[in-house]
Amino acid sequence: MSRATERRRNAAEWLQFGTAGVIVLVMFYPAIWMVYSSFKSNREIFRAPFALPSQWRWENLIEAWNVGGLGTLYLNSVFVTLVAVSMCVLFATAAAFAFTRLEFPGRKLMYRILLIGLLLPPPSVAIALFTQLRDMHLLNTPWALILPGAAWQLAFTVFLMRAYFISIRPDMEEAARLDGANTWEIFWHVSVPMVWPAMLTMVVLNTISVWNELLFALLFITDDAQRTLPVGLVRFSGYHSTDYSLVFAALTITTVPILILYFILQRHVIAGLTATAMD
Repeated sequence: MSRATERRRNAAEWLQFGTAGVIVLVMFYPAIWMVYSSFKSNREIFRAPFALPSQWRWENLIEAWNVGGLGTLYLNSVFVTLVAVSMCVLFATAAAFAFTRLEFPGRKLMYRILLIGLLLPPPSVAIALFTQLRDMHLLNTPWALILPGAAWQLAFTVFLMRAYFISIRPDMEEAARLDGANTWEIFWHVSVPMVWPAMLTMVVLNTISVWNELLFALLFITDDAQRTLPVGLVRFSGYHSTDYSLVFAALTITTVPILILYFILQRHVIAGLTATAMD
């Protein structure tokens, strides 16, 4: 390869890298601006909205935490998200295993019916869900968010988990069956360890979706003690609509943990999605 060709290739790579960096900065800058604005006073936010704080006011975070009652909201959101995501991923993995490894009548039809869930927007089923939850006496309980949250992510999770199951060879499962293992033992001891990367991917993606869910939380929960963070933030921003430093502080407390979780696990998420896309 000549020096001129190598220089052109290096220049093209740097151009691609620079373009990608600019795009990432433009997309991520609102989050950065929100974080450092949470350490400003209201006067600073209006006087120099894009400048860094002249004095980092950590007390804004403490005040937002105490005034907004974010501790209770955090616990409610963590509990709802943990239970809903666990149920969704476990049931979806079992369903994907059945759709790819087991033979039973109506398998393809059931799978296609399940995928209809990908097409339904939440408002289209809100009234029906409200009626069902009311008749089951689950309104104003965490289960009013856990069950719909797990069910709403089920179709997408089954779709990706099934693709991952298809991408791996069933040799070890067949060997376990020859050794006398039953279907449950094969699923739990052989299949689940093999699809663990895809399960971790779905845990992260579903956590983001359930954590940020707002519509069902507004409709199904009216008790302040059972509200989750998104609803709490809506109410907080309404009460403190002119105190932007407190609003930004509350948003920072809510948003940053999820961003940190995603950045820590992003390599596993990308690897899992790449594996499912190879089918």
